[in-house]
Amino acid sequence: MPKQQPVIQLGNVSWRYEERDKPALKRIQLELRPGEVVGVTGPSGAGKTTLLLALTGLIPSNYEGEFTGTRAVSGEIGIVFQDPETQFVGLTVEEEIAFPLENRGFRDEEIGRILPQVLERVGLPGFAERSPFELSGGEKQRVAIASMLAVSPQIVVLDEPTSELDPIGAREVFSLLHRLKQEQEVTIIVASHATEELAAFCDRMILIDDGEIELDAPTSEFFTHLDLLDAAGIYVPDLIRFHHWLTLEENQPSLPPLTVEEMIRRYSSIGLDPEMEAGS
Repeated sequence: MPKQQPVIQLGNVSWRYEERDKPALKRIQLELRPGEVVGVTGPSGAGKTTLLLALTGLIPSNYEGEFTGTRAVSGEIGIVFQDPETQFVGLTVEEEIAFPLENRGFRDEEIGRILPQVLERVGLPGFAERSPFELSGGEKQRVAIASMLAVSPQIVVLDEPTSELDPIGAREVFSLLHRLKQEQEVTIIVASHATEELAAFCDRMILIDDGEIELDAPTSEFFTHLDLLDAAGIYVPDLIRFHHWLTLEENQPSLPPLTVEEMIRRYSSIGLDPEMEAGS
């Protein structure tokens, strides 16, 4: 099967914000392909948000600074920021979702057909008349995602979508992203410190530090580089650390399981109860 053409390419991209001495991005080479789900992590200030802004084209078009390199994109891009309220323009959820459709010239009857479908997809049926500003954190993020999904983007970009949420809200958002991943072939790229959720969700992971991509690998392989992740201050999920501890003891290194369910399946097949071992 021929290799699919990338939907976004960054070629040797560097970016320095105006009035900053150091570049925020350095020589970024990156390709995203149709249907990929890619997680971006790194220390605070490493360049995660700047990388997403470059992918969406908001850098350099909306920011002052020095840009070098090339960017190529095919397909509609939707973006959701860390604080969804910064994106809200409507007084009701219905107005919020209708806004991008109206900007693209959709007729009222088309909007009336799309609105309930999108609200159903994000788990908010019956929310059309509610104020988006009076919802819970997880519900606000789902409204922002619904507004983005209404225009059927081929590429979905999310910047720290759960950093302001409590654990329940964070689970709501990642549950929605899991459904989106399963239902249609969209390319998703999400920047987050929540590596436990990223490990269970993403096909591929990127570590960015000091504006440079230090590691770009399939998720299981990504979490074999413990020394590099530890040096960057990246949280490695406990079950992955436990797996590495077991394989170190047995001198049988292998790709780690990424979810509790996967770990139980793997270790029960060899007669080992990982919960008992972890507690011993």
